[in-house]
Amino acid sequence: MHHTKGSGRLTGATRKVGWSAGVCAAFIVLAGPGAAIGEPWRALEQPELKQALEIAPVLKTESLGEPARGVNTWEHWLVPNPDGRTWDALQVYFKEYYGPTWLYAVDLGTGQVKKQRLPDKRQFYLSGRALGFDGKYYIATPGPGKEGSAWGMFMHVYDPATNTLEERGEIVPGLGGEVRPLVVGPDGRIYGTGSRDKGRLGLYIYDPKLNRVVKDFGPIGPSHPNGAWSGYVMGIDDTHVYLVSGMIPSWYLVAVNIETGQQKVLLEMPTDVRMETVESFPGAWLQVPQHGDTPQKDYWLYHGEMIAKANDTPPWPKRPSPWDKAIPKPELYWDQIHPDAEGHAKLWYRSAEHAQRAKERGKATEGAAADMTVEELGWKSVPLEGVETYAVPICPLVLMHDGRLYGTGGYHGNFIFDPKTGQTVPLGRNNGLWAYTNIVCGDKVVSSGYPAGPIVVFDPRLPWTVTRGGPPNRPAPWRTHPASNPREMGSLGKDTRVAIAHCSAMGADGRIYFGGFGERNYTAGGFGWYDPKTEKIGGFWKPLSGHAVFWLASLQGGRLIAMSTRVAPNETQGSRTPDEARLFFYDVNEGRIVREVVPVPKAPGTGLIFDAAPDRLLGLTVDPEHADGSLLYGVDAATGDVLFRKALPWPVSSQRRHWYGCWVDSQEEYYDLVRGPDGFAWTWLKNVLVRINPKDASVHVVGKIDRLGLPTFVGNDVYFSGIEQLRRIRNIVPAPSPLSHE
Repeated sequence: MHHTKGSGRLTGATRKVGWSAGVCAAFIVLAGPGAAIGEPWRALEQPELKQALEIAPVLKTESLGEPARGVNTWEHWLVPNPDGRTWDALQVYFKEYYGPTWLYAVDLGTGQVKKQRLPDKRQFYLSGRALGFDGKYYIATPGPGKEGSAWGMFMHVYDPATNTLEERGEIVPGLGGEVRPLVVGPDGRIYGTGSRDKGRLGLYIYDPKLNRVVKDFGPIGPSHPNGAWSGYVMGIDDTHVYLVSGMIPSWYLVAVNIETGQQKVLLEMPTDVRMETVESFPGAWLQVPQHGDTPQKDYWLYHGEMIAKANDTPPWPKRPSPWDKAIPKPELYWDQIHPDAEGHAKLWYRSAEHAQRAKERGKATEGAAADMTVEELGWKSVPLEGVETYAVPICPLVLMHDGRLYGTGGYHGNFIFDPKTGQTVPLGRNNGLWAYTNIVCGDKVVSSGYPAGPIVVFDPRLPWTVTRGGPPNRPAPWRTHPASNPREMGSLGKDTRVAIAHCSAMGADGRIYFGGFGERNYTAGGFGWYDPKTEKIGGFWKPLSGHAVFWLASLQGGRLIAMSTRVAPNETQGSRTPDEARLFFYDVNEGRIVREVVPVPKAPGTGLIFDAAPDRLLGLTVDPEHADGSLLYGVDAATGDVLFRKALPWPVSSQRRHWYGCWVDSQEEYYDLVRGPDGFAWTWLKNVLVRINPKDASVHVVGKIDRLGLPTFVGNDVYFSGIEQLRRIRNIVPAPSPLSHE
């Protein structure tokens, strides 16, 4: 049985999954023309295949609407008003990182709401932010450069007096970065960082009075081969700026003399130990995690040196901060900030004084505050109207036990589609998960993906609770709570170092196995598992350093899990990248990798894989010698012997590198070998949908469509992900012909 990302794509005709006592049990039913045991496995020659691909008929798809809708809501900030007695709450809504982006500025003093469209191609998510001594809020974001550079840093300023955000233009050409913090200095100027080319950070000083950068320090710190990432916070005192720079080969703390620009590395830490700066105006201190149970070490950062913290008294004299004039921050409640289908949302807030009173009252009455009304708890609400939501491309679908399709739209709206009625049920957002792989486990769906391979279990029989909270006295359960649906069970990242769990497969032991790969500080592979019975998570990465895992296949009734990989830097061997990719076979009974196979010498990836028979693995990968072709291969899983290689006259993708494995959003994951109701392996060769007979590796042309999507079968109908519309082709599976090789 073949389970990759979206293994529920298998139909009831080819796959059954039982649920017993909380355990997923896989029962394999191979339908179609799988090769018989002991029968020679040979690939059929097809001299006519190229012509058949060239004249492939155009397939007509039926649109079933745009079921995945939503908007990102993660960014919300608090800015004090000039009166010092009230605050503005800034809620940022955005479809994608670079827009469209909307700002809702809520004046908690007057209740006024001001809606503003922010500039496109600016990533306000993770933007650098600092409150200036002039009471304005400074926001730095990268965007396409205006002076010939690919990227530049842009400054935006929010004025709480007018509740308006103003763009100040490009301030540092050539500076970008995913993380680009700002900090206000004791001199009243704004200091900022970001990522430059050649793997180094940058540093600049922006003067609010002059409305321009008055000093660009150029490249800062050591070089990082895969690009430089800043820490989330930068520190400053009256003489130095402190930057954390990472990730490969190490994290560095760099002190930069403001007057001279002289740089000094104060500390170097391994790539898996991320230190962070904590701002404490007019200075900063450093948190350094330690391995194991050893407590973290803390240091004051002062005048270019690290000073071990003995207590909470800083070595610098106290000075007034831009925040000093403001009253304590109000408490905000965000569960209803997510808009409904009509664009209605609601922001709840209460003063710090009311929050403290409610906390004390709850202690005095042993938690009875939970039964109080929102008004008694001091909460007030502000409606947000006309919040834009967007149709988003659909990620890989999964066919659930009850015959309905479960789908996701990245971080946006999840949904259920019923093929029998044609009805779509919107579910809501699943904060904290961008699903790359979904696998059915009895009546539930287990998902994983980004970030760090979270294990998320959804029960479609119960109401969706995540981001569906009521008023502040009736919040949604936190996503790790047993009452949450879906519920996050933990993360694969700790044991496997994966940033993305990309694929999944069911094992004979009842565990669900996941393969994936890291990013930034580790770009090779990881392999892990989730046990639905014990709810335990485990895994490993070291045997896969040098190989990122992209696809899995279950063989021998789930005893063997085959991993298909792409080459990656091997940090256990000086970050050397292997010359060729390997298949790895993991024995679930022995709990270890028992076999490694190079199916195609010098190929950068082993490609798509498919269980052709209990001991036979069919693969499709790039042809390293012919860019306009590809290769089918067959491997004996019991011995590791490569039984055949068959050259195909057509590339599997026009985007060759994307196909054999790299990080793309899961809406763009079009390629897999998906078992159809006929038992064939269905996939794309460029833009042509084909069926591959696992018995003889013969390729049968189905047709082509303009925009690809990963196929999911429901009976003889096929559904496609990949774009905003859910698409269907009815009765696509042909009846077998006695004269064909089917």
